[in-house]
Amino acid sequence: MTQMIIIPSVSIYFDEIDKQYIVQPAVPSSLGGSREFGTPFVISQQDFDSKITDIILDSLEKYLTTRYQPALERRRSTKEQVEFTKRHRWVCVARLPSGQLRVSAGERHGGSYHGVKDGDIVLGDRSVRENLAHTIREAFQKAR
Repeated sequence: MTQMIIIPSVSIYFDEIDKQYIVQPAVPSSLGGSREFGTPFVISQQDFDSKITDIILDSLEKYLTTRYQPALERRRSTKEQVEFTKRHRWVCVARLPSGQLRVSAGERHGGSYHGVKDGDIVLGDRSVRENLAHTIREAFQKAR
């Protein structure tokens, strides 16, 4: 039997109207992958550099220890999801089995997001704290 590898991840959205970042924690899904879950963190552009790294690393640490509760799952109607996607750019941060972080820029397709070609940046475990905020900003420049 093949063992499924669980890759902790967290989504970051940039609201192009309100000009703020939304960090949405996630938990493993029983269907594979991740499910956005729980209360998002909202970060102003002014607070981005001072807050984003700690919030991302904390969310990744809690990924495997947070118990899924259906009532706390983020849910939107199809129309709400399309409107959300139109308004927000997306970046995903995932902790690879090696311990490195992969920061991936997203591209909008209708009501969902897909990875951007050449949109991944991998940070070694020693450079994460110093470079994560800058790397996320770089990914948002590639996000569409």
